[in-house]
Amino acid sequence: MLTAKETTTLLLSERLALTAYLATVARDYQIAEDVYQDVCVKAIVRREPFESAAHLRNWARAAGRNRAIDLLRARDGRYEGLDEDVLAALADAWPDPAADGWGRRREALARCMAELTPNNREILKLRYFEGRSGREVAEALGRKVETVYQALARIHKTLGACISLRLAAEGNA
Repeated sequence: MLTAKETTTLLLSERLALTAYLATVARDYQIAEDVYQDVCVKAIVRREPFESAAHLRNWARAAGRNRAIDLLRARDGRYEGLDEDVLAALADAWPDPAADGWGRRREALARCMAELTPNNREILKLRYFEGRSGREVAEALGRKVETVYQALARIHKTLGACISLRLAAEGNA
């Protein structure tokens, strides 16, 4: 059985993965963030403890998926996202970070992103978390499309190098 502290620690360490999953369901990063916070609160105040980390992960994905769909239905009157069968397949196939080293890579990515300039984080937020096209990002920032694509290429290169260095340093630690 997981303690409240272990539940909190696991939810925080799984933030990126769970938010990414929820953004896939909701197709809206802001909704995914709001749902993630709701799920965390519900998990922490839940009376019945989680049996294991896998139990908590599965519960959080299911609770988050249902909450995101409910929010979209309340806002739009319907859910026009992924089909229920696709959502179920996605939940079943979602990687377990404890089993494959994804947790280390996600942690390295989060730390590397924190080192980016606010401008570069804004470009990434608009492009990937809000799902805007390169053209839409350029319009939102008042820049040329080519400038945005060049910035994205530089950001990708910077993040890739940073992640590689962090993982290599961990391997030697």
